[in-house]
Order: sequence, then C-alpha cells, then structure tokens
Amino acid sequence: MLTLRRLAVIPTLRCTLRCRLCCNSVPLYDRPPLLPAEEVAADIDAAFALADRIEWFQFVGGEIFLYRDLADLIARAAAHRSQFDRLILMTNGTLLPPPGVCSELASLAPDCEVQISDYGPLSPRVRDLEELFARHGIPCRTKIFHGDLQHYGGWVDNTSYAFRGYTQPQVQELFRSCWQIRLANAHMYRGRIHPCIRSLFGQDLGLIPVPPGDYVDVRDLSQSREEKREILARFGQLPPLACRYCGGFDSLRAERFPAAEQAAP
Repeated sequence: MLTLRRLAVIPTLRCTLRCRLCCNSVPLYDRPPLLPAEEVAADIDAAFALADRIEWFQFVGGEIFLYRDLADLIARAAAHRSQFDRLILMTNGTLLPPPGVCSELASLAPDCEVQISDYGPLSPRVRDLEELFARHGIPCRTKIFHGDLQHYGGWVDNTSYAFRGYTQPQVQELFRSCWQIRLANAHMYRGRIHPCIRSLFGQDLGLIPVPPGDYVDVRDLSQSREEKREILARFGQLPPLACRYCGGFDSLRAERFPAAEQAAP
C-alpha cells in the first residue's frame, strides 16, 4: 500500500493578489497559465493510479476560484472517492466560486472542506463565502491572517532561491524541522509531484537543478509505475536537493512577517 498524506493539485498559479512572501512564488511568474482542464484531469487520474490512498486531496492556487473548470476537476477527483479521505479547497477570500463548485462539494460533504485565508481588507468575500457554504452544508474554516491574531504568527520569508552553501548537518537540521516534510505536503503542478513547494517551483522556474529522484512526473511514460511508486514512497525520508536552496519552513523558530503584504507591480 502506498499512502500519500497530502497531495495538493495546482490547476493555475494565477491569483487575485500579489503577496510579497507568497510561498508558491506567484510574484516570480509574469502570467502563469490556466492549465487545460483535460490535462489536469488526466494528471489527477494518473496520481490516483500511482497512490493506493491519499488522505487529503487538495486544490490550491494561485487563487483556485479563478479556475472556471474547477467543478469538473472536483468531479474527476470524486470519481476516485474510495481512494481519498477528504477533499480540501484553499481560497484567499477575494472571489465566489465558479458555477457548479458548491454542487460538487455538497455531494462530498462532510468529507470536504473549504479553507479561507482572511487577509482583512484584501479578502472582501470572506463573509459571503462562509454564508454560501453554510447554505449548501459544506464544511468551511476561516484562518485569520490580519491584525494581531495572525494564523501561525504570520508568514516566513522564503522568497530567495539562492544556493545557501549549507553543511550536511545544516541540511539535515533544516529538513528535520521543516513543516512541509512533517505534514508530508506533496504538490503537483504540470504533472510533476514534488515533496515540497520549494522543489516544485524551483524546478518550474529553472532556479533549482532538481534531480530525477526528487520528484515524479506522472506524464513520463519512460518510467514504470513501480519506479514512480518507489520515488513517492521515499518522499520525506531524505532531504531533497531543494533544501540547499531554502531558508527553512520551521513552524516554531522561523522569523514571522505580516501576511499578504502586496508586492510592487
């Protein structure tokens, strides 16, 4: 049995905000695409063909409600209902969901949840979203990221992809204390599954020379299912190369900054 604790699928990195410390590196992209729905759907099928079970199957962005075919992707994930425990959506509270999303989520309730990041004045639809999901019986949780009650005390600054020159013990400590590794928070974008977002976006932006053994490309037909499953099973056991380009995601000790500060245009 191969179980993934969390897998976050990213249909787009387009966003309604431009947060300076965005952990998904959105400000580094000029105009990220809206990936074709049929392409993302095929990636979803391929991910479930590799993993026997995924505890949390997530859709994240960018801003996920910018993706007009989101309902179709939720339906495609729901076709694999026996293989996941919960389906999670994450939104920044700026938009209402596109057509069909509430219907698809309601069919999965209570085994789904919408997580809303509340950035104060930057998130004008938070109350509307809470009321909408309540009417449809869809579980919803709002995380406060403004004022004096910022979730986890705010954000960390991990925007630089510079090579850090760490010693091996430093790499091991960075890896050991990383919240992404502890949560087994894998992400998939353009068919590539990485154990952490630094590895994924570092590769996608051409800023980290990620080796083949650090990720799985579900679209790569030259690699067998068994080889891909072996790589996925090793996620979280050894530091990926991306650790050497990372400032750390220590949930206890890393310096905190106000969330959602907007980057210059």
